[in-house]
Amino acid sequence: MKINLGAGPNWHKDNWYILDHKVKKKQGLKIGGDLNKIKLKPNSCDLVFISHTLEHIPNIQIQNVLTEINRIMKKNSTIRILVPNLEVLAKAYVKKDKKFFKIAKDEDHSIRTDLGLGGMFLNFIVSPGQDTALLNRNLTNFIAGYAHLYAYDFNMMKKLLEITGFYQVKKMKFCKSKISDFREPCHILGRSKKYNNLNNKFYKKNNLIHEYKNGKYKINFKFTGFDKDPKTSLIIEAKKKRHIKINKKNDINASSKNYNNYSFALLKNKNFRKKIIKLKKQK
Repeated sequence: MKINLGAGPNWHKDNWYILDHKVKKKQGLKIGGDLNKIKLKPNSCDLVFISHTLEHIPNIQIQNVLTEINRIMKKNSTIRILVPNLEVLAKAYVKKDKKFFKIAKDEDHSIRTDLGLGGMFLNFIVSPGQDTALLNRNLTNFIAGYAHLYAYDFNMMKKLLEITGFYQVKKMKFCKSKISDFREPCHILGRSKKYNNLNNKFYKKNNLIHEYKNGKYKINFKFTGFDKDPKTSLIIEAKKKRHIKINKKNDINASSKNYNNYSFALLKNKNFRKKIIKLKKQK
């Protein structure tokens, strides 16, 4: 079994499954759900791909998500990961590299430009979206929806992967892999496999519709292939060594080396807990 996690419902590749929260129910090779609890049996997958999805996960949940991905993989199977490359982006920002950020804007047309290079840089780390909702502490006002919530460099991802049961963690080059599937770049299904930045300029030039209106996307094509955004992406491959369940000893959110535990401080407030329980009952 091969699976693309967080691919979106408009991605297709023969013999590949997709898992995405936008899929409401299982439809052929499309599986609904999120990465915190994947609806697959342990040791199901021979190959896993996840592109520009982990940065959408609150960092407080990243260990759980990687542990869950590890659970569904067969021993020694491979995962290929793409996330925004924090190191490359940070260096470009410090150097005030306008040429780099022009390329970054071509790769992702949604990057903000109204606050200069600093705004562009931070937009890779925190960005607007529909994946996570931010409410005020009284749970009475919706503040905003977010997409990106965190960013990683290679060392960060390597440590996270190793503590969640992966090994042979390697930094990879764009479309370079021993696995033939991963040598095909992301592109429009039915068109040339040559890589192009899939931005508004490209869509318009090729008479493709990719619009967001009235709370919905209108898209008249499908994506296929794998790697994208070669200048701004960190690309990693790793293998499953073993499955490691999270416990008190290995839980990074309980570590004295970070302050993650404070994220749960509001749960000690009795009134806040009551509101959370009330919201859950309204589901």
